[in-house]
Parts: sequence; structure tokens; C-alpha cells
Amino acid sequence: MNRQQQSSELGNGDALQPVAVFGATGMVGRRLVSLLIDHPHFKLERVVGSGASVGASYRAVWEQKENALQHHYGSFWKKYPVPESIDGMRISSFEELLRSDNQLIFSSVPDRAGEFEEWLVKEGRLVFSNSPHRRFDPDVALVVAEVNGNLARGARLVKNPNCVTSGLLLILAPLASRYGLREVVITTYQSLSGRGDAMYPQDLVLGNIYPLHASAENTEEYIRKEVKKIMCDSFPLSVTCNRTCVQEGHFVEVRIKTLANIESSDEAIEVLSGFNPLGPLHLHSSPRAPVVVLRDSGRPRPLQDANWDDGMAVVVGNLTTVDEVFDLRLTFVVNNLVRGAAGGALLNAELWHATNSAIASVASVSR
Repeated sequence: MNRQQQSSELGNGDALQPVAVFGATGMVGRRLVSLLIDHPHFKLERVVGSGASVGASYRAVWEQKENALQHHYGSFWKKYPVPESIDGMRISSFEELLRSDNQLIFSSVPDRAGEFEEWLVKEGRLVFSNSPHRRFDPDVALVVAEVNGNLARGARLVKNPNCVTSGLLLILAPLASRYGLREVVITTYQSLSGRGDAMYPQDLVLGNIYPLHASAENTEEYIRKEVKKIMCDSFPLSVTCNRTCVQEGHFVEVRIKTLANIESSDEAIEVLSGFNPLGPLHLHSSPRAPVVVLRDSGRPRPLQDANWDDGMAVVVGNLTTVDEVFDLRLTFVVNNLVRGAAGGALLNAELWHATNSAIASVASVSR
């Protein structure tokens, strides 16, 4: 059986699917590894890093990176714990990955290393990627599972979008379906972990707000292009992005003009709270509700709400239809490392696994 044939069998049967994490030493890669521990469908078999880390103890590299972040940012930065189950794991090279039988790969490599993903796809591997490389190519599936998860079914390379976009679309999709969108304005206050292990100079971010407009991060353009690609809609979108002194969890303000009238805040809350298209599938990483709406004053806040439902739910608050300019105004918090990155890729893979398992079961019965 060649690799293409092997790939077509992924997800069939009850055995755990062996997987590899490519870019496992980075912040998103480390979070992916933690989410794969004791997963009911996937078994972490290999962690792959850059040339400088190949052969090293994965635990040692993990600890070194977490220590460096805390040393740089100070005591407010909390180190993410190392799972005990990775003890003894060594970091593999890309060449070892190519020689392996790992057919399903999670990738969190930077844009500059994206060509390695293409190599994997050409070898017949299935890649779920958080990397920005080729996100906007028309032949690449850019997926938020609850919004356009059907695109993942036949794809060999499945991307999930920027962390802000991953949360924003869970809000815009149900509102667009119910009311239509005329204009959307968002302002982000993004946590420091959104930069990964790359550390900002302290004077830019500690006790400060750092505007990202025209910076090398290009976040504003990413969000605009991702929303338009995934929603296939032409409504104007204005985006302003800032970095703020929070470790984890992005805070986002959203202002919307709709095509149809919103009768009340309660009606909008019902639309958002009822959005759960993946609910019947009972996927392992699916939150009980993708959008949680709080009515408490002063919520949501990153420190209190970024880990709602293990970081996979987006938490909305400050929702009002009383505004002289916009039809709806709200804020939300999205966990940038889970729902906005590692968890988003994992949920896409779980949806792919569930869909292909169902197809395989039907085919088996028909035979």
C-alpha cells in the first residue's frame, strides 16, 4: 500500500491514529502536545523540531523556553507545565519524519518554514496547520470547524486562521446568518503569548499598549483577509490591532451594522448562545457551546475567561443594541493558544476524523 492509499484509510477503525507534531518546540506546538495527551483518537508518536534542537530532550527544551519567557517578562508570567508523559521523548528531525509512517501531522511552523508542509503534502501526508504559510491560496482550505468545516473533508492541507479570526468568526457567522452584515469594526487587545516565544522589548509592552498597525506582524491584514475568505462575504471590515500586557487571552471589541433589524439585546444573545452546529457530533475538543454570553458587568476579562471550557469557548460580554452609530456592540475573549491556534487545528482534525469514519462505516455496510 502506498502513502496515498494509507492516507485514505486514516480515521477508519477504532485504533488510535499515530500523529506527529511538526514545530513542537514552539509555544503553539507545546500546547498542541499537551492537548494530544490522552486524546481518544490520536496518539502522539513523534515531536519534530528545527536542526538546532534535533536529538535534544523535549522536556529540557520545553523547560528552557518557559524559563526564558518568565525571566524576560518577570513574575507575572506563569510557566506552562510540562506533561509528565513526554519524559524520555527526543526531538526528531524533518528527515526522520519523512522516513516515518506518520501520516497525520500537526504543524505549527513559522511562515518561513512553510515549504516543509508542502513537502509533506506531496508525500501523501495529511497536514493540519496553524502556520500562516499559504493561508490565502485559493486551493488551500482555511477552516474554522463550526463555520466552514465541510472544506476540511477532502483536503490534504487544512489551515486554521489567526487567533482573533478564529474567535471572531464564531460570533459573525450566526449574526450574518440571522441578520446579514453591513459593516464590522473590530479593535483588538492581544496578549503577549500571541507572539509565541519571540519576546518583545519590555518597554514596548510591560505596563503598556503597543499598536500593531504597520508593524512586521501584519495582523490587521491577516484578519481582514481571513474573514473575507472564510465567510465569502463583501461587507466592509475595519481592523485595529494592539498588543497588551496580558499573558494569555485576546480581548476584542466588535461593532456591527446589520442588514436586518435586531429587535433586542436578548434576541442577539439567543442567536449567539444557540450557535452550535457541531453539537450532534460530540467531538472531543468541542466546547459545550462555542459562544458563551455573560451578562455580568466588567466581563469578559482574559484572566478570568480565557480558559472557559478548556479554552475552546469564546466568551462574550458588554453586549448592547443601544448605540447611536452601530446596531450591535460587544466584546469577547478568545484563548489565542487553544481556540485560536492549537485547539483550532485539533478540532479540525477531529472533524475530519469523525467525517471520514462515518463515510468508512457507510461504505462498509454497503459492501
